[in-house]
Amino acid sequence: MAELRRGREEPSPVAEPPIWLLEGREPTRDELIAWLEAHGMPIARPTPEMRARARRWRELPEERRQALQTKLNDLNLLLSEIIIQNRR
Repeated sequence: MAELRRGREEPSPVAEPPIWLLEGREPTRDELIAWLEAHGMPIARPTPEMRARARRWRELPEERRQALQTKLNDLNLLLSEIIIQNRR
């Protein structure tokens, strides 16, 4: 594979695998975010409101989450059908 370059003589950091990959393990969330950001792919940090909503979601009973997920999936299918029909 050709070595990636950024107009300099040194190889791009993207060409060098991260330590967690060399160690054969999954990265932590923080390691992955740091690696992505170091390579020009910024990740949006959740707002306090987003964190509160996520916490409320995790606190729901599993049955309730499954019921809501099913409703959302059904809605996605319905919306997809509407979009396809409107493109005809």
